Amino acid sequence: MNKYMLSVTKKVDHYFSQQEIAKIIYLQDEEDHERLDQVVFLEKGDGNDIGIYIRGMNPLISANRIDDVDDFNLYATYEGLLECKEKLTFKIEYIGLVFGSQYNELLGLYLSNDGASESLFMLFLLDEILVEQGCSKAYATRVLDARFSANGYVTYIKESEKDWTLSCM
Repeated sequence: MNKYMLSVTKKVDHYFSQQEIAKIIYLQDEEDHERLDQVVFLEKGDGNDIGIYIRGMNPLISANRIDDVDDFNLYATYEGLLECKEKLTFKIEYIGLVFGSQYNELLGLYLSNDGASESLFMLFLLDEILVEQGCSKAYATRVLDARFSANGYVTYIKESEKDWTLSCM
């Protein structure tokens, strides 16, 4: 694991490992109600948020609510933002990180409970986050193969309290 991957795994451990997720929060432009596809927030069971934003090659992660601290500078572009919350309750016990094999680039994140009965799969594209709820590890692998097999990708997984291991999803 190179230094970049090690840095990302530490951040993901800090923000996601063993956390209870209560809701997924999408933001909409208050003016035209168009959903912002470059940002998503996860509300944890304790009421705190984890924000994920993509604009370029790698996502930014924040522990601040959008109206508390605009870490992603969204209010520079949007006059007002609306939150659209969807219930999504599970404890994160399995994490899959997908890195590009040619560059230091985080391509995706798969979060699920122990049996994968509840899950969240995010692909980080240059200016949007594609989000799939309730998908299996096998489905996530098929999506990754279809999108990234030409350039290759590397997957690290973490199950419950174990260490990160190089693996396929």
